[in-house]
This record gives sequence, structure tokens and C-alpha cells, in this order.
Amino acid sequence: MTSDRVLAVREKVQRYLTDAFGSVEIDKDGDFTFRRGSARVFIRVSELGPDKTVVAMWAPTNNDVPASPELFHYVATNNAYTFGSLVAFEKDAGVNIAFKHSLLGDTLDPDELVIAAILLSGTADEIDTEVRQRFGGRTFYED
Repeated sequence: MTSDRVLAVREKVQRYLTDAFGSVEIDKDGDFTFRRGSARVFIRVSELGPDKTVVAMWAPTNNDVPASPELFHYVATNNAYTFGSLVAFEKDAGVNIAFKHSLLGDTLDPDELVIAAILLSGTADEIDTEVRQRFGGRTFYED
């Protein structure tokens, strides 16, 4: 069951995204989502402890990247971003890479959400091409 606090923040997030981007899609998991270039951003509101909410945003940048020490070094040391960080998930077919960032939901304001979403999506759109060229794998969408 979704708490009233999460529902209130979800409504706020949807309003901020719609005001900024004109419309926003909602996927089968209830996440807000939009495309930018070859990247797709997902935004989810959830509980953070007993009395807070978190707005998590992520963009899967690359899937099925062959695992290598060089790839994991790239993900671990590529940390010069103002908003967001890279993460790697090992899967059967290889490694999936995502770019992610989180914000506190209860005190969220429109500029904070929209600027973070724009920077995250733009960075993910650049990273996916670089990772594919250097390490292989697939991007969420082709350029």
C-alpha cells in the first residue's frame, strides 16, 4: 500500500515534470519516464524510512556490456558529475550500466527536480555512446 506522503510527492513530481516538459509517461511500474536522445530516464517516489520520501531517478545507459576490469574501473572512477553517478549490475549476458541520482522528496522544489532530470538525462545520453564505443554492449535506444 502506498502512503499518503508518497502519493502527495508523486503528484508534485508529476506536476513539476509536466510543467517543464509538457507531458510525462508513466510505465507499468508506475515510474515517470521520458526519453532524451538515446537515453530513457525513470523517476520513482518511495518511502525513505518512517517519515521521509526519496525521488530516485536513473537512466539505463548500456546493457550486455562484456565484463572486464577496465569497465569496472571506468564505472568506479568516473565520478566528476555534479548530478549523478554510474553504477554497474552484473547480469547473465554481461554488465548493465546505469546513471542515477536521488533527491529528498518532501522538500523537493520544481527547479531542483527539473535541473537534476535535465542534467541526468543529458549526461546519460553522452555516457551511453562512450561506453558502447569503449566497451561494447547495447544502448537503450540507438542514436
